[in-house]
Amino acid sequence: MKFKIVTIALLTVGMTLLLSFGSYAQSKGPRFTLGLKVGANYSQIDDLSYRTPRLGQDGLPIMSGGNIVYDFFQQNDSHSTGIVGGVYARIGRTLYLQPEVLLSVKGGKMNLIRDGLQTQSFNAKVGTIDLPLLLGLRLGSFRINAGPMASLTVMDGNLKEAVKKYSNQSIAQTSQQAQFSYQAGIGFTFQGVQLDLRREASLSNQRWASSSIDPLAVRSSLWQLTAGFGF
Repeated sequence: MKFKIVTIALLTVGMTLLLSFGSYAQSKGPRFTLGLKVGANYSQIDDLSYRTPRLGQDGLPIMSGGNIVYDFFQQNDSHSTGIVGGVYARIGRTLYLQPEVLLSVKGGKMNLIRDGLQTQSFNAKVGTIDLPLLLGLRLGSFRINAGPMASLTVMDGNLKEAVKKYSNQSIAQTSQQAQFSYQAGIGFTFQGVQLDLRREASLSNQRWASSSIDPLAVRSSLWQLTAGFGF
């Protein structure tokens, strides 16, 4: 928790300094850009362990010696890859504000430990609608940016149902269901292609519900690499 507070404080101070120095700078280019981006997440599950009753074919917990038999889920150190893509808007030249709407697949690998059976490894992934709001500084072809991000779960990959659900409820309800994270990274423009490398990590203790291993919950940190095209 202390690390997260220090990180947020450093980001705040850093962006304040960027605002101060950037007010004296000039940069060529459009004041408003709308674009598309696509890339990959390289993610890992954070600090997760969980146990669940082992169920028989009848759907009831299996008993042994009068006690319920449990299976255990534990994170491992392996990473998992997932796709990310969406739209972004960049408002400003040297100093800019960049809101984005992204569809992202994140998670990691876990171990399923079962008494008397071989340990199995599997991917625990979840789809999300990510809404980062970044403040950035452009120095020629290079960019640095950072900011908060809200994410909403897309259960079973059903984007249509997710959009319907979140649009038909109040903003207060949606914000309570969101997980809040931060993104910070660097970017480089090469022959019109916007390349970005970012670090993403959670700011809250809330975890994702994962339908693939319901009711297991997943919280992950990741590196994200994307390529974008502005119009």
